[in-house]
Amino acid sequence: MIANLDPSLQTFIIIGLAFLLFGILVLITGLVFFQRSKNKVASRLDHYVSDKKTRGQTPLIQRILPREISGSIFNRLFPPLVAKVSRFFTQLTPATQLAKTDHLLGIAGNPGGLRAGGYLAMQVLFFIVGALIATYVITSTKPIDFFTVLLAALILILVILLPRFWLNSRVKTVQDEIRRALPDALDMLSVCSSAGLGFDQSLQKISVYWHTKLGDELRRTIHEMEMGVSRSAALQALADRLSVEELSSFISIIIQAEKMGMSYAEVLHSQADQMRILRQYRAREIANKLPAKMIVPLAICIFPALIAVILGPVIPTLAGLFK
Repeated sequence: MIANLDPSLQTFIIIGLAFLLFGILVLITGLVFFQRSKNKVASRLDHYVSDKKTRGQTPLIQRILPREISGSIFNRLFPPLVAKVSRFFTQLTPATQLAKTDHLLGIAGNPGGLRAGGYLAMQVLFFIVGALIATYVITSTKPIDFFTVLLAALILILVILLPRFWLNSRVKTVQDEIRRALPDALDMLSVCSSAGLGFDQSLQKISVYWHTKLGDELRRTIHEMEMGVSRSAALQALADRLSVEELSSFISIIIQAEKMGMSYAEVLHSQADQMRILRQYRAREIANKLPAKMIVPLAICIFPALIAVILGPVIPTLAGLFK
């Protein structure tokens, strides 16, 4: 039946099957690798930890009580499979790249519980889909010209860069939200400190009444301090976790004020004024960038219409003169 199809469609089907077989081979290799490592660890634990009399025997409870199965077959098969594939790609990736990806995903809030391994698996999946689309574009065009190859390359590059663009946009959105909320948070900290509350109690007040990303992060910082982490270490962890320049500078000043014994109320008041000035400068910077960004829609949408309206009535007259 495949022999009766168009040659380009036959090539696309063959390449698609090849990619599918390659993916299945990679998946089977990863599963076998993890199963072997799991069996080795289990055998070593059974050899060194278990009792000699009960070694190699199945516990009575496991032999009598069957395992309870709950949930749909999709929930029982797909998430464990994705987890194993994610662990497989995690072991193939350098630790620095994994740490950087985990850091960006942490700033973005780990959408859908996504970690570095799952994100790498998503990138590989997008690459396979892009390769299939680019192959179909090339094989469905006869003869193959430079424009077709360029279009296929652009599709492949776009599909490869799409996950990174999505992650960077999520990170930028979260950081911009924190920058906008930071001056108001500093004002509330200043008011609470002036009213007689300590710095920790002021942070707790904000974290209770503010249901934003900054409020959630401050709540996490309060929990860390309640668990025994020092204030400076918890605040520094907050700055490293979010990577917002304004927040990092504020935390550095707070840590220095704590070491020098300065008043928190004065430091918070001056920092709130400084953050508002920076927010005004940032708004002016965004407004100054708008004329340059408006050139493209003006050149594409408005200038052709203006030229048609201005020169349209003159074209018949000019055509009559040159007859």
